[in-house]
Amino acid sequence: MNTTAEPIKKGLFHTPFWLAPEKNTFENRSVRFQELAAAEPGEWRLYLELLAAVCAAQHTVALRHTFLLPEKHSGATVLPEAAAGEVPAAFYDVFQDLLNEVRGNITHTAAAETQRLAALDKPEAEVLARRVLTQAGEEADRSAEIWVQAALQIVWTAWAAQLAEDDVPPVEERVHCPCCGTEAVGSVVLIQSDLSGFRYMHCPLCNSRWNALRAKCTSCGDSGGIRIQQVDGASAPGLPPVFSGAHAESCEACRTYRKLYRHDKQQYADPVADDLATLGLDIAVGEAGYERGGANPFLLHS
Repeated sequence: MNTTAEPIKKGLFHTPFWLAPEKNTFENRSVRFQELAAAEPGEWRLYLELLAAVCAAQHTVALRHTFLLPEKHSGATVLPEAAAGEVPAAFYDVFQDLLNEVRGNITHTAAAETQRLAALDKPEAEVLARRVLTQAGEEADRSAEIWVQAALQIVWTAWAAQLAEDDVPPVEERVHCPCCGTEAVGSVVLIQSDLSGFRYMHCPLCNSRWNALRAKCTSCGDSGGIRIQQVDGASAPGLPPVFSGAHAESCEACRTYRKLYRHDKQQYADPVADDLATLGLDIAVGEAGYERGGANPFLLHS
């Protein structure tokens, strides 16, 4: 269970601990995926284009549904903790709506998978969703995961959007989302006038953000061995512009890394979308002996 830290007193220079999901999160992410796909020279572009269609469908579906905010927890998380595996009541309807909405905007291979998933009855779909939430997915689930994840994101993001700042008290542990308990996929350094230079962790499920000091490792808390690494044009000629704003914050103490995006370098960087367009950075840092912290719900491993 997370330990509650002393509340931040509000004042003229108040820095909020928690930020609600940005308005039109999925629509903006769809646009970002389109931009990243256009800059991708290889076949990976096709997957980025697919995810642009998925996010556009997420935006449309989210507007069609009403999501009743669950009773706020008094424990480790404010919203239901994702890893507990409790499938939201709205999941099945949202899941079916998403599969229908994306039809006609995806490849034949993806369409065949959505048709298979659309044939699942409610109990079958909820069992699948529970495996995804608890990270107990089977090999046969791999091709279904992005669709399940996309539906779950709609629900949890809608819940988080209804919270106020005071609903999410500061906590000492900054790796996991204080709303849903999901590990941060990465962090962003903002450029808004009142928050310029502050680093916020980003949740890949509910899309909320929470403040974390830039001088500490977000995995172990060590402040003595932080290194900022990136792949630059000098070492990799022809590197897409997306890499200019993407960094890997590595730690010598725990030998992990997590991606960090600077909005002063890439104003529209999205921790979910840009992560998938900068996998070369993961390869470089991984080869140096660091393990990644934070999973991307759309990065499927075989």
